[in-house]
Amino acid sequence: MKKTKTSRRQFLKSSSLTGMAGYLTYSTSGPGALPRAVAQQRRSPNDEPGIGFVGTGIRFHSYLGKHAMKHGPCIGVCDVDSVQAGRALQVAMNVHRERKRPIMMGAHEDYRHLLDNKDVDVVVIATVDHWHSKIAIEAMQAGKDVYCEKPVTLTIREGQQILEAQAKTGRVLQVGTQQRTEFNKRFATAAAMVRDKRVGDLQEATICIGGSRECDALPLAQAPRHLNWELWQGQCPEKPYRSAGEVVDVNGWGAGHPFSRTHRYFRWFYEYSGGKLTDWGAHHVDIALWALDKHGQDVGQIVIEPMEVEHPVALDDQGMPQSDDRFNCATRFKVKCTFDDGAVFWIRDTAPDKGFENGVMFTGKDKRRFLVNRGKLVGRPVEDLAQKPLPADALAELYVDDPTGLEGYGSDGFHMKNFFDCVKTRKQPASDMESHHRMLNLCHAVNVAMRLNRKVVFNTKTETFGNDELANSFIEREQRPGYEIKV
Repeated sequence: MKKTKTSRRQFLKSSSLTGMAGYLTYSTSGPGALPRAVAQQRRSPNDEPGIGFVGTGIRFHSYLGKHAMKHGPCIGVCDVDSVQAGRALQVAMNVHRERKRPIMMGAHEDYRHLLDNKDVDVVVIATVDHWHSKIAIEAMQAGKDVYCEKPVTLTIREGQQILEAQAKTGRVLQVGTQQRTEFNKRFATAAAMVRDKRVGDLQEATICIGGSRECDALPLAQAPRHLNWELWQGQCPEKPYRSAGEVVDVNGWGAGHPFSRTHRYFRWFYEYSGGKLTDWGAHHVDIALWALDKHGQDVGQIVIEPMEVEHPVALDDQGMPQSDDRFNCATRFKVKCTFDDGAVFWIRDTAPDKGFENGVMFTGKDKRRFLVNRGKLVGRPVEDLAQKPLPADALAELYVDDPTGLEGYGSDGFHMKNFFDCVKTRKQPASDMESHHRMLNLCHAVNVAMRLNRKVVFNTKTETFGNDELANSFIEREQRPGYEIKV
């Protein structure tokens, strides 16, 4: 199969699909989709913030687009898949018609077109995971505030780089861990209950996040013409495109796409993501650490021990997959994480012995326990809330800046509202980057332990694995020339 490479200069010269007043044309005019004279007609001191969307797959359609455009107009969309970009552009145009906003927006392949556009104030990122950090950093450097879907980072080092960029630029960054503010406040209530000792002193948290998917060998294939496969790979090692050719899922998150190295299935490859640890783990591990107030930089050392691990492909003694023709993230796992104070996290695919498959179960030393997931908050301590409610400020104390008094707290879309409120007030959003980085460090560290299939000890202060040279080699990865992250 012949590979096609595209230079960085060619990216900037790549075609832009520009829409004005509902009329679409192809443009090769370079960065900045809107002519300045046209764009300036929209701007005034009282205008809502202009939004640029980077990554327009399922998350754009299921959450980001509909909630973000309540707070400001879409200036442009970007996706390396031109079909997805076109669909998103049509959605945005329809929203503008409904809200009687001018339809002046563009669709692009390269995100830098949006960063160069002075009318874009906010960048909403929902690309594949391995692009999150680079785009977020460059957006902040371009003076944009950022809403980024989880996980924001692919490595521990990327989290350090993002925090450095945010400190330098002073931009607002909200992470898309909506469990902190939505789902009828179930997770916030659970965290407040643990902090209020409703299970006494915590003995353990069992965190079930499901296992990664498996697939048969994916044959070599020609990348779809509407997908820029070279650009999609970004910083990651260059690989040949593979696809099952036929759509496997007719319902659910992967519907409409065949098993391949792209679209919804990228997250089952260690090259591009972290499997279930950075998928559901980025939600449920976050809640467990939030409940124990362990998001700080120095909570001591965490001993991470894989008790059971299964991968769909063989890994070498360096933790690297030995096959690139199928999904390679852990499908079954049971990992024990022990903190210096004796608290234990069990991070598992499922827990049939405890009677649940997804969620977080908190258990105290006196065996009181309760379970929280997106559908329920149950257990005797929850029932006891009727007679002994939480203190009035219990939920507010979970946040750096209290969002609980705002209208709609706990409802679908509040997380995005909190972000746009913070864009105006410059306050810390409910899901800040620093706590997300500390939480993801644990998820990344668990993946390191599973890939090496042995115990590792993660130091939360130094953000290293001590003198463990092999484990430390995962802290930062080599990036393809031209796609390096720079701060």
